[in-house]
Amino acid sequence: MQVQPQHPPELLARYAARPDRYDELCQRIGSVVVVRPHWRDFFQRLAAMPPAETAARRATLRRQVHENGITYNVYADPRGFERPWDLDLLPYILPAAEWAQIEVAVIQRATLFNLILADLYGEQALLQRGLIPPALIYGHSGFLRPLVGVKQPRDLFLHLYAVDLARSPDGRWWVVADRTQAPSGAGYALENRGVVARALPELYRAAGAQPLVPFFEGFRDSLAALAPSGAADDGEGNGEGAAPLIVVLTPGPYNETYFEHAFLARELGFPLVEGQDLTVRDERVFLRTLDGLRRVHVILRRVDDIWCDPLELRDDSALGVAGLVAAVRAGGVTVANALGSGILETGALLGYLPRLAEHLLGQKLKMPSVATWWCGEKAACAYALAHLRELVVKPAYPAMRGGPVFCRDLPAAELAALAARIAERPFEFVAQEMVNISQAPVLADDADARRGLVARNIGLRVFVAASPDGFRVMPGGLVRVAPESDMRVVSMQQGGGSKDAWVLSDTASVARRPVPAVPGQIAPRERSMPVPGLASRVAENFFWLGRYSERADSAARLGRETLRRLGGLAELEHPAAEAPDDADGPWATPTLAALASLCQRCGLRLSPPEDEADEAVPDASPPPAGRPPGTECGIELLAGALFDARHSGSVVANLRGVLRLASQLRDRLSPDSWRIYNRLAEFAAPVPAAPGLGEAMQRLDESLLSLVTLSGFVIESMPRDAGWRFLSIGRRIERLQFLTSALSALLPVPEPGALEALLAVTDGEVRYRSRNTRGLAPRPVAELVMFDSDNPRALRYQIESLVGHVARLPDGRALGEPLQALLAELDAERHCACLDDLSLDPAQPAAREAREAVGSLLGRIWGAGNALADAVSHRYFTHLDARSHATASR
Repeated sequence: MQVQPQHPPELLARYAARPDRYDELCQRIGSVVVVRPHWRDFFQRLAAMPPAETAARRATLRRQVHENGITYNVYADPRGFERPWDLDLLPYILPAAEWAQIEVAVIQRATLFNLILADLYGEQALLQRGLIPPALIYGHSGFLRPLVGVKQPRDLFLHLYAVDLARSPDGRWWVVADRTQAPSGAGYALENRGVVARALPELYRAAGAQPLVPFFEGFRDSLAALAPSGAADDGEGNGEGAAPLIVVLTPGPYNETYFEHAFLARELGFPLVEGQDLTVRDERVFLRTLDGLRRVHVILRRVDDIWCDPLELRDDSALGVAGLVAAVRAGGVTVANALGSGILETGALLGYLPRLAEHLLGQKLKMPSVATWWCGEKAACAYALAHLRELVVKPAYPAMRGGPVFCRDLPAAELAALAARIAERPFEFVAQEMVNISQAPVLADDADARRGLVARNIGLRVFVAASPDGFRVMPGGLVRVAPESDMRVVSMQQGGGSKDAWVLSDTASVARRPVPAVPGQIAPRERSMPVPGLASRVAENFFWLGRYSERADSAARLGRETLRRLGGLAELEHPAAEAPDDADGPWATPTLAALASLCQRCGLRLSPPEDEADEAVPDASPPPAGRPPGTECGIELLAGALFDARHSGSVVANLRGVLRLASQLRDRLSPDSWRIYNRLAEFAAPVPAAPGLGEAMQRLDESLLSLVTLSGFVIESMPRDAGWRFLSIGRRIERLQFLTSALSALLPVPEPGALEALLAVTDGEVRYRSRNTRGLAPRPVAELVMFDSDNPRALRYQIESLVGHVARLPDGRALGEPLQALLAELDAERHCACLDDLSLDPAQPAAREAREAVGSLLGRIWGAGNALADAVSHRYFTHLDARSHATASR
């Protein structure tokens, strides 16, 4: 390929500008390929960047994608369920003049679709006049009959609309598909902009791309205007004159675009809710919170139509809200997009749009759809069958399974079989003209780090939002990129990637509005948003996030100390001294025996599974000097237990619990805190085999470092709201349980090694040494680990913290009374001589009595902590109807 001389050929050395496709970057003039005018400035700046700098910028982008946790969930994906978002460093660039034409066309289309929906769920004049075949609508599972006749606020059915565009070889834009019920991708587009602009700040600033934030601010404010009449001032528990309560309804963290749901909820300032968080009372929707029920006025839904109400739509749905359709019919809540809007996502409708535009708008379509024939009409079916080899066949309705079939690729027998299926059930098929979509440059991803561009097929999804002044278009949109050359279908589910779309500003707008080097966040509303109480499900997730975080921390500390002693790395360990008669193998000292017992109690399995025990072959080689017989076996068993995801007590299993719960709280976590959670993912991966001593210790150290960083960040940065309180209660309960178990196992053991181990697993070594210079003894250790109210890892500190936290919960003061009563016993134990008796010979009666007294108190504290956990769960997480009715905000 001959390249325009003034541009360095390095970037385009492998770039193939094909004559059968429109190339977004280059155009062919005679035998010379030149860069298009609107790309030239960016291309020259990119070419001037050294290859090492380009590689560093791409590494920065990928690191930010990883740290931000941007994922697109794909089931059965070999790269994992939560597949990292594939974002190219290079943007997709459109000139202002061309974008203005696209903008006008998609606004016209959104207006047309809104009118069609109003008619289909209203007078149905279009069906009566034959402008739309009745069979096409009534045969569509997306036509929701319970919604017929329902009036929408401001006659608005489409609040957020998306249209998939592709460019044909002659450069014209065509509509490929419409997304009308719960369109996805807008949040990804906003995140793409932030990531790419940070990776290429100079190029972004120089380009003068139109910002995306005003689109989202307008969309957010327009949703508030859709609340039922008078809702903001009706005293519904949101405060007199307050803004209405708007929520984002998600199917949950297993949905493929859950990242976007959480991201948009956080950016827009709306609570992210699941169906179980909402309830319908008196034809109005309420959010279940710890303070009772709070009325919801607008629901921005990301759940498909048919799953939104198990009473009137699909009865096996666990994602929706029972009674939601009745609430919509009564005007008690506004749902965006309107329920039933998914009817327009059928490709079968595309062929009727030109006549509908002339009838409803008095205009011709400004952007045509790809030529489409619905085989449910005889003439269209006959044409499709006669020209089948030239067409692409798709299911007529989104609910039908199967992707597009490119008939030119089919052998004769398969083509004949397809024709037979179409002839048998023609209304289930749509035939479309095949168009070679355009290609755009992607930065090559070569193992040898060579720099260059390659061409990939792309599609552009454009987003339109309703506003009080009409529909408004996001400048740019989501660019989807085929993962391989010549791949005809551009789909995220098939491994596709994405690009940021830059719409260049015209000269006048650039002069009026400077472009920031890095895009800002969405500004707060002028009118304050309501702050609803914490949803019960969210509170429960915070509670268990705290528990799993503390479990992972305790398991890592216990495992590290036990491995240290098994490996002979502890000074106060005497393998031959005072070993109990029944101790053998690696647990041949009182301290190791006590640690083994504590490990078992914490869920760490220290014996091989039955199916492995029969096959185990003893190691005949002598153990290393200084280690008791069987030590290597003990190290292997413990290391395996620590990193075995199948066992609930392992570090890996607990870290997985942390990450699972953090993902469900994504909208409640700041970007910085999420990055810390995301770093834990590498330690939550199970190891294929039990690691050696050194590797195990290193993994535990790194896991603890991340957990400690996370804990410190939460303490310093998380607002002291109900979420933080439940997180703290979960952590304190779990730490109390571990402390009572550790004290019961190690404090009564009459040897210094056990006391040293107790200090190690409770992170008290440095503090103890600063206060005690005469060695280890039970009483001073107990003073630090049991009674010190200033030590955040002491037993008393946990009790006092729990009593204080639960007292601040709604009606929670009584829950802490059992633990409060045990403080008096703890104080009495502090002055009891039995603590000194723990250092006596275990055979002496005084030593036995001391162990029994201390063990009895610790057991009661453990039981009280367990009872508190149950009480909190029953009181705040089970949504008891009597309390919900009593506290409903009417």
